[in-house]
Amino acid sequence: MNYFRKRVITSVIVFIIAVNLDFFLPHLVPGNAGEILASGHSLPASAVKLIEDRFGLNQPLSVQYVDYLKGIFATWPPFFGFSFSYYPDTVTSLVAYRAQWTLLLLISSFALSITLCLVLGLFTFMKRGSKRELSTLYTSIVFWAMPGFFIAIVILFIFGVTLKILPMFGTTGFNAGTGLAYIGNVLQHAILPVLAMTAIIFGQLYIVLRGAAQQVLGSDYITAAEERGLRENVISYRYVIRNALLPLVSLTGFYAAQLVSGAVVIESVFGYGGVGDLIFDGINSRDYPLVQGCFFYITVIVIVLGLFGDYFLTRLDPRLRR
Repeated sequence: MNYFRKRVITSVIVFIIAVNLDFFLPHLVPGNAGEILASGHSLPASAVKLIEDRFGLNQPLSVQYVDYLKGIFATWPPFFGFSFSYYPDTVTSLVAYRAQWTLLLLISSFALSITLCLVLGLFTFMKRGSKRELSTLYTSIVFWAMPGFFIAIVILFIFGVTLKILPMFGTTGFNAGTGLAYIGNVLQHAILPVLAMTAIIFGQLYIVLRGAAQQVLGSDYITAAEERGLRENVISYRYVIRNALLPLVSLTGFYAAQLVSGAVVIESVFGYGGVGDLIFDGINSRDYPLVQGCFFYITVIVIVLGLFGDYFLTRLDPRLRR
């Protein structure tokens, strides 16, 4: 059995475990949606009972579990019911709408961070021990070590509070306009969250890429390339960067999970209306269907991205196809 087939089997097992955890973990949190609504709106016990009856919260956990599995495997697209806190919107419609903002955040920040890593690596990996290489390394370590929420707060304070040059909250302004004006407003609101996510991702990616590059630099074919008189930028581009990318590709699933977890923090700090902010709202209001739906789609995306990474890894490294 080759590498990719093993990864497929592992992914299926992970998916089954995640689907079950997705149901049981939210129910371990004390309280339910009816009690949360009652505490926030001073509802009488009779009103709480009506809420629990309406959403099936008073049913045995086994019945809720069976309904949950039916919603995933017996319907397409998976149906998780109606959101408690956003009723009458369904969970699927909420996730579909919020996903566009999260994708804008994640794709932009990941593209910027990987581009920054490659450009800096191209000019620093062959200069081991130089001031430029060490300063880049120390900067990435600082970004890697700092909590995501702290980076977000610092960026928010500098550009939003002190300089007051960028919006601090939301995905669009109240007067977003239409056409190009709307696009410009969206991009303007996305700058600070994307900047914070880029800083978080850059620290992790650069350290992994540098570590892989250091191993590549000690290889015989690098010595042979230097003896042939090839220029440093040619060696760095053709040999070092290309081979150092293998560990990053193999960790695609891991970084996808890191991106999603980082998005929850960043969207909460900036009030950015993506899936991460939706999860935060769902946890606070004990909105079981909403939390389950968000985690389910996130799990599927992470697993699929991990498999894509494993597949491309087999394309880059023929030894894994055996």
